[in-house]
Amino acid sequence: MSLLNKVTESISETKLGILSDWALRICLSWVFFEYGQPKFIELMDFPDKPLSFIQKMNFFSDFPMTSSWLITISELLLIPLLIILGGFKFLGPISKALSTLGGILGTFVMIIIIWGFHFSVLGESFSDIHLQLMLLAMSVYFLFK
Repeated sequence: MSLLNKVTESISETKLGILSDWALRICLSWVFFEYGQPKFIELMDFPDKPLSFIQKMNFFSDFPMTSSWLITISELLLIPLLIILGGFKFLGPISKALSTLGGILGTFVMIIIIWGFHFSVLGESFSDIHLQLMLLAMSVYFLFK
């Protein structure tokens, strides 16, 4: 085992280790952006009509238009922007704060989506929500990164 440690230690200690952080940042930001884009297009095409899945969620059905715009802007702009900007170390201590805010928002969105929609509305189980669980885990990572 010590031979394996000697061989792999140099890889994990390189300055290229930053690639793992950026790979997560870019993937998480891209997926949230991709989920937000069709919601934004739908809201622009039908500005007086809330997103259909929002109306099915008990908590958000009381204020469907506001909820539709909040989830859309969070996925399309806020989460990706905060996660990406949080990776720029030249911003100083604010970069950590931006990552944390992006992580908080991403975690909040994913918890609502998983428990409020996938479990409650769609009746899915943990075995049905692989992507959502990965997005939740990545969001939690940036919450504490």
